[in-house]
Amino acid sequence: MLFPITVPPSESMNQVADNYAISAESRCRPSLNNYCPSISLILCIAWLVLPIAQCQAVTDEQRVAVSALSEGVSVAGQLYSTGSHAQSAAKITEVQKELLTLLQVDDAALRGLLKPIYTRLVRAHGLLELEGAELEALASWDQLTTPQPMPANDSTKPISFKSDIAPWLISVCGKCHIDQQRGQFSMASFDALQQGAKGAAVLFAGSSRGSRLVDVIESGDMPRGGGKVSPQQLATLKKWIDEGAKFDGPNSSAPLISIAAGNGANGSDTAPPAKLEVAPPNGSQTVSFATTVAPILMANCQGCHIGGTQASGGLRMDTFTQLLRGGDSGAIILPGKANESLLVKKIKGETGDRMPAGGRPALTTDQITAIATWIDEGTSFDGPSVEMNIQTVVAQVWAASADHAELFDRRRQRSLERWTKVLPNDQPATSHSDELYVLGNVPPDRIDRVLKEFSAATSLAKKLLKAPIEQPLIKGGLSVFVLKNRYDYSEFGRMTEQRELPKEWIGHWHADPLDVYGVVAADSTPTKPADKQSDAVALQIVVGAYLGAQSQVPTWFAEGVARNLVKTSYRRGDARVNAWQQNYPAALLRVDNAKTLLEGRLDEEAAGLVGMGLTNFMMERANRRRFDQLLDQLRSGASFEAACSATFTSPEALVKGWLGK
Repeated sequence: MLFPITVPPSESMNQVADNYAISAESRCRPSLNNYCPSISLILCIAWLVLPIAQCQAVTDEQRVAVSALSEGVSVAGQLYSTGSHAQSAAKITEVQKELLTLLQVDDAALRGLLKPIYTRLVRAHGLLELEGAELEALASWDQLTTPQPMPANDSTKPISFKSDIAPWLISVCGKCHIDQQRGQFSMASFDALQQGAKGAAVLFAGSSRGSRLVDVIESGDMPRGGGKVSPQQLATLKKWIDEGAKFDGPNSSAPLISIAAGNGANGSDTAPPAKLEVAPPNGSQTVSFATTVAPILMANCQGCHIGGTQASGGLRMDTFTQLLRGGDSGAIILPGKANESLLVKKIKGETGDRMPAGGRPALTTDQITAIATWIDEGTSFDGPSVEMNIQTVVAQVWAASADHAELFDRRRQRSLERWTKVLPNDQPATSHSDELYVLGNVPPDRIDRVLKEFSAATSLAKKLLKAPIEQPLIKGGLSVFVLKNRYDYSEFGRMTEQRELPKEWIGHWHADPLDVYGVVAADSTPTKPADKQSDAVALQIVVGAYLGAQSQVPTWFAEGVARNLVKTSYRRGDARVNAWQQNYPAALLRVDNAKTLLEGRLDEEAAGLVGMGLTNFMMERANRRRFDQLLDQLRSGASFEAACSATFTSPEALVKGWLGK
């Protein structure tokens, strides 16, 4: 039970809190030594006992609001002490929202009342996060009460990332996206910012309108936790992106804080963080990370360390690099020393709480032995990329071992699951062949017609790309979603891909190890017999998805080849070809160097246009033999970088040579 505390006039708040905490501890010290259940109650009391200061300048209405907040924290504490952590977290979230609203009033007396409640919220965060609760980050008191500096309004001066952007990103977004990786999005460095959220770019050089980072700020969705982006800061961000999102710091991989400061602690540019050593397999290993260790981690660490919005203990395992880096306690893996590795100690229950936590069963002896053996054998990595999401690594390994029929069935099931997210109340019409599965909310005869169009496109793609006729073009087949109108097509992008689809698109493709699909807006493609746009869209999707499904093929290459084949096959039947050619020069101007294209700094439409130009060069008569050899190597399982280097030159040298810079 929680007891109210009266504050004698002669005692300060801190004295009362300290005395209460000491007396409570002395009453319960024997139980604490034995880790009695009362420890959570004592911790809870420590968060609740700070009283509200008295201040004569505050209005009665404000006093009532502050009192309600104090009562809300008390209710949250009672819920916490009974083990109702989710309800407690919900109450704290409610109180936090109201606190942030009151803090918008620039009144020192009111803030004097609110600061003790803020302190209680901070303590509540600490306790609840230990129990696995996910709370919106709470900015520091200084951030909440100090107006953010406004950058100078000089429209003629180029925007500096180092001076004009980085400082307020750190101040407003730092707690969630620099100190942590909320939503799998980090701003710890400029390189991390460029990588985006969950592998998807959040800003596109030259296009603030299409940049997700701008969208979430303009909508008010971000920042959360009390930080504010002023209108002028937002305008500066948009101008910087429209000017090319150029980096003017000393090192793009250096911590963002050091870039904003201009120098390190010793007055010199901070060196980039040490590169983690990743050992490739040498043939002597008996345990594979990709086929054995990664699936174990996926099955047992999902939610807490993989795929969650807030990683417990600061430990993320979404990628192999994050796994090696460790968490707040440092590295959890010591290559060659399994018994000394924190990961092994945790899964064995030899230190602290056994992992996995949250009531999940302990790992089996065989699973623990497999992980320990992998560490003792040097922690080699045999997946496609150390930066690839571990879920994709597992999916790719399974997909590689499955046959066409198994993978086709899996994709069909995933397509139906994806459909339910967009239109849960609509049963789709479907049709299929050995290589295609078509579903949509259009009449069955339209579904059958789309199947015929994509079947013809598949046959044409095999011919144009010299793929084996007797084999499926795409292992596991291609799913095609047919949406009856542009609205449903846009909703598909929002609901399943978490993005706004460009307004000029009437269809697109997606490819990863488990999902290879195309999407078509049915009302955007002409249906007259003389029009060939439907056939052209089908060919574009089939070719893009086919190439995109190969090992680590970049979007600019897959989409570039697809658009070139549309251009040569349907120049007069697809009005989009003229638009592509008209927009190509402007897109090319946004590529100031090879990395702009290779590191995915362009939005997909611009990347497709630039890729169309570059792959046109690669497919010219003089280069066609090398291009065909590149495709043969991709079909044999080589990565794009390896195939390109073996047939042309390295991708970076290729792009530099083509650009002439």
